[in-house]
Amino acid sequence: MKEISRRTVLVGATTSTITLGLPLAAADAAPAREAPPVTSACADLGSTRVCVTAREVQDVTGLQYVITNSGAQPMSYTVWYVDVTGGPESGKVTETVEAGKTVVGYFYGVIQHCFTLHMCHEAESECVVLGPVCGAGPSSW
Repeated sequence: MKEISRRTVLVGATTSTITLGLPLAAADAAPAREAPPVTSACADLGSTRVCVTAREVQDVTGLQYVITNSGAQPMSYTVWYVDVTGGPESGKVTETVEAGKTVVGYFYGVIQHCFTLHMCHEAESECVVLGPVCGAGPSSW
């Protein structure tokens, strides 16, 4: 068995005394935390509401978008995402939503990245951008 010198014991005791000798306010202070990432967002485009939710699903970040048309006529929209963490942009998808109906769609991107969802009228004259939204831990829909 290896013997510990008296000097090592004294240095260790001094270090412990210094560490334990913090002022009470510093000892009770909670560790600094970053704000949790936003996992969902909604916006209106005319009579249509679009919401996006990001979740980590297996080894990707899943983006679920929900488009609700509360208008009196069918509407067509172009939808895509942009990876704001440095990954690729998705391809554009056209969604037609009948009057009074809801459409649900999905995109999948790089895990632990953040995204903005873009939705424009089919002619791309009016658009909304939601996010950035980030997956927040493993989950499933």
